[in-house]
Amino acid sequence: MFTEERHQTILDYLAETGRVTVLELAQRLQVSDDTVRRDLRALDELGFLQKTHGGAVSLEVPRMARAQRAQVLPQVKQQLAQAVIEQIEPGQTLMLDAGQSVLAVAQALPDVPLTVITHALDIANALSQRPQIRLILAGGLWDARQRLFTGTQTVAQIQSLRADWAIMGACAVHEKLGLTASDAADAEVKRAMLAASAQAMLVADHSKTGRSEPFFVCPVPHFTHWFTDRTPGWANAPAGLRVIGAGHVSTNTEKTA
Repeated sequence: MFTEERHQTILDYLAETGRVTVLELAQRLQVSDDTVRRDLRALDELGFLQKTHGGAVSLEVPRMARAQRAQVLPQVKQQLAQAVIEQIEPGQTLMLDAGQSVLAVAQALPDVPLTVITHALDIANALSQRPQIRLILAGGLWDARQRLFTGTQTVAQIQSLRADWAIMGACAVHEKLGLTASDAADAEVKRAMLAASAQAMLVADHSKTGRSEPFFVCPVPHFTHWFTDRTPGWANAPAGLRVIGAGHVSTNTEKTA
């Protein structure tokens, strides 16, 4: 296994378990303890995890820079994106939130007549060469770390527009506390996108579930669809929950789009 493959395996395993030991990684990867320690040291220096005595713990994904988030569960994000675009019809207008899961949706969109509104530069770049997609970039105050625009200008522009779908990512999703964000400005943009859209989809893998952040966005039932890769195990599963796994889709609702 190449170094990059080992690193991806470690990150995916950390996303599932939250912590790992050198011994279990050495057994899982079939490499020496010294190799695992070098891998963990390299990933720690890059900001992907926190190395501990005898292993490592995951960093909180919402507080990672977007370039780092891209390395967490990439195949899951691609599967979720494919499920999302099945709901979209030519001619519709989409609000695309920032985040790696929503970026995967943008990358998977076919080049058909659509209008896409976003405040995320990476999503705008991904769609900039699609001649049939009309792109609206909601500008404002540039956040270099998260690679998006935010602030009053961004919110005002979004509020002046309307969309068929808001396709949203999440910092955290909690059964009682709903969708929350780690940053007040991010929460404000998300609320504006939801208010300006007829329907909303949530794209959030299992690493976001069962957690909460300080800034409220909306209750989970606000979404007609929630695409994720594991059943959250809540007492009352949301009506729009769609669990996307390898080779199967589990759903609590029929298509509405």
